[in-house]
Amino acid sequence: MRGIGWAILYHDPLVDRLYNWWVSGHEVDHPAGFDPILVLDVFEHAYMVDYGTSERSEYVKAFFANLNWKVVEQRFDESKARRVASRFAI
Repeated sequence: MRGIGWAILYHDPLVDRLYNWWVSGHEVDHPAGFDPILVLDVFEHAYMVDYGTSERSEYVKAFFANLNWKVVEQRFDESKARRVASRFAI
């Protein structure tokens, strides 16, 4: 996995596609108009206390083992139901 940041599964309701996106900062690099479906924080503060600095892979395994997939599915369904006419309103 890449360095620190956020791993985000986005849905683009305009074209009904899913995209895996890496975001290195908190407030930049997010695609406009996309809906976040699943977000994994891989900054050190997210796992360091419980897993140490060398066990990020165990943190990621635990993240996926404890996901509530019904919530993820609900987010995806809500995003798919959202219709947009264009990427940017004029």
